Amino acid sequence: MKPWQIKFETRLAQAAAPAVLSRDLLARMARSARADLPVAGSSLSHWLKSAEARGRLQRVQRGLYLNGFRSPPGRLADATDWLRRDAVVSLNTVLGEAGVLNNPVRVVTAVVPVDAGAPPPQLGRKHTAAGTFHFFGLPRRILEAGASHDRLQANDGAEHMRATPEKALVDWLYLAASPRSHRTWPARGDLDVDLLDSARLRKLARAARLSAILDAWLAG
Repeated sequence: MKPWQIKFETRLAQAAAPAVLSRDLLARMARSARADLPVAGSSLSHWLKSAEARGRLQRVQRGLYLNGFRSPPGRLADATDWLRRDAVVSLNTVLGEAGVLNNPVRVVTAVVPVDAGAPPPQLGRKHTAAGTFHFFGLPRRILEAGASHDRLQANDGAEHMRATPEKALVDWLYLAASPRSHRTWPARGDLDVDLLDSARLRKLARAARLSAILDAWLAG
């Protein structure tokens, strides 16, 4: 391995290295490791194939990779915002990983803002080489309803925007109640709501104007 490649991989292994890497970003980092001398595209392609073969990079899609050099390695959910701008991981993924949902799924579920007058985002399933995503659209007023510390998880090592479990449930209830969504209602018996912060849940439901829907679902 050439000296610049050793330096390059050492930087990729640092804790502060990005969890997700595009080919353009890798090209810039490789150039920096080579004392600002450009790295030929063929050389970078050869290195990419080697890194994939060694299990140090995992391809998400063409030109986008999860960084397996660092510890902890990049996670599939970290690529969410790369695939859909302003997407927030929510719904089943958040509730499952919090232990609230009894039947977690391997698909990364995320919500994407829908803005009036703007081109609609691409929704539905997105299959990648690293795994599957499912994107759901929410009006921005719903996606951003409530105080940020109530609706977004604090930085706990995850390198993507991530809803709190309480916001994930509110998002789910909104989609289930919306006539424009095919999302079914969460089965009451599948969720351990006692693990949720009741005060936060009600604040978020109130901010999204879903208090009556939450009360009806809890009573069901």
